[in-house]
Amino acid sequence: MTKTSGYNVAVGLIVAVGSFTYGFGFASFATSIGQPGFFTYFNLSTTGPGAAYTNHILGAVNALFFFGACVGALGGGPLADKIGRKWTLLAASVVAVIGGALTAGSVHIAMLIIVRILQGSGLGALATLTPIYLSEASTPSKRGMLTGLHGFFLVSGYNMSAWVGFGCFFSENLTFGWRGPLAFTCIPPLILLIGCLWVPESPRWLLTQGRVDEAWTVLSRLHNDPHDPNEVAAREEFYQMRKQIEFEATNSSGYMAIFKTPAYRKRAFLSCFVQYAANATGGLVINYYSVIIYENLGLKTYMPLLMYCIYTLIGALGNLFSLLTVDKTGRRFALLTGFTGVLITVVIEAAMVGCFVTGSKPNIGGQKVAIVAIMFFVFFYGLFIDAASFIYSSEIYPTNIRSPGVALATFTYFAACITFVTPGATAIANIGYKYFVIFACLTFVSVVVIYLMYPETKGKSLEELAELFGDPVVVHLTDATEEQKEKIDQEIKNELFAEHRENFRA
Repeated sequence: MTKTSGYNVAVGLIVAVGSFTYGFGFASFATSIGQPGFFTYFNLSTTGPGAAYTNHILGAVNALFFFGACVGALGGGPLADKIGRKWTLLAASVVAVIGGALTAGSVHIAMLIIVRILQGSGLGALATLTPIYLSEASTPSKRGMLTGLHGFFLVSGYNMSAWVGFGCFFSENLTFGWRGPLAFTCIPPLILLIGCLWVPESPRWLLTQGRVDEAWTVLSRLHNDPHDPNEVAAREEFYQMRKQIEFEATNSSGYMAIFKTPAYRKRAFLSCFVQYAANATGGLVINYYSVIIYENLGLKTYMPLLMYCIYTLIGALGNLFSLLTVDKTGRRFALLTGFTGVLITVVIEAAMVGCFVTGSKPNIGGQKVAIVAIMFFVFFYGLFIDAASFIYSSEIYPTNIRSPGVALATFTYFAACITFVTPGATAIANIGYKYFVIFACLTFVSVVVIYLMYPETKGKSLEELAELFGDPVVVHLTDATEEQKEKIDQEIKNELFAEHRENFRA
């Protein structure tokens, strides 16, 4: 079995900056609305009759940001097949830099709403492309770790943005207090833009373009093993990859192929549902409106921002532990444990808010339990759901539909954001704990669906996962006998001999 080289990890870390870019850009607005200068600058009221209008404005900014992200996701998938994973990452980085700069420079609420669409499109494309590249460049044994970098860097972006917002709160310049977090969103995509100049193209995409020699050069470097000087394992992996992609090239590709082919539809359902289910826990609502939630729980001044920093830090550390363990525990175990854990914490949260925070007898004890429940929520979400959901969504597709398939899953993620996050400020203000009851019911359904329908995917190559959905696998390596491996190795030697003979004649 191929080994994950240091170079492979380094490339993964550079590409994962795309996930950090999305997380930082997404969360920057959450910290900006925690700054008093934001509401003063745009003449928005947080109390009295004007508060309802303010909540609608916040909902509109969020909705249109996610609309832009949906457009970026759906456009980024086909573009990645047309010009490659690397160049699509570069293009999305440029859009993200421009969108971040215009967002920070907004002089009117209408301008803020419009440019957040542009920023969202760039970030949506990055959120789509990053897990695609990471899954295609990884080894079967460490695919969870490398693809899990997406979730870890994404939530690390949340956390870094939270600390930036916390620091900006103490600025004497109230305008900088809210512009600062938005301006800093230009830095991560600029780093990615520069870093991607040294990132190789995905070997699987190169094979789909018939660029076999380039694909082998990239793969042999990514999966170089000093203990395997003859590159036997890498050549076996490349042989399997090439034969499967040659077979899949005869199949249809694109969005219509996904909807028309039963095996592809099943993959799309599993991939999209887990993204919808992650949002149906209320995780993004808690993340986006955490400052408002903490204020409702009795915290004042800088404390809501500080609690948001702690909340996202727990999520980031959970993702880090997850990417280090998910290849051993498996995706199914992680998802079932995570969704069950957040179900329990959401129920506790709703009960505490309903009985002791918004009820007839508010008390400090109930508020503290509610805050602890939120922290346990992000513990389960970060440790078990975040990384595993993105890994699962990107690995179950064959190469010919991976880009549009992951784009559909990411689109579903952002569409769910629109569904749950857009009315979040108004719902929290008007129905309070009952909004969390809705999430508890939806999460219960998710646990049942995952238990009944989701097969385990750990340990197998991307090509061998086709077997789980009734598609043929051209070359088996994971469970191959010694005799079968000897036959594969002989076929590889014959191909190499024929190749050298042709080169000699030329």
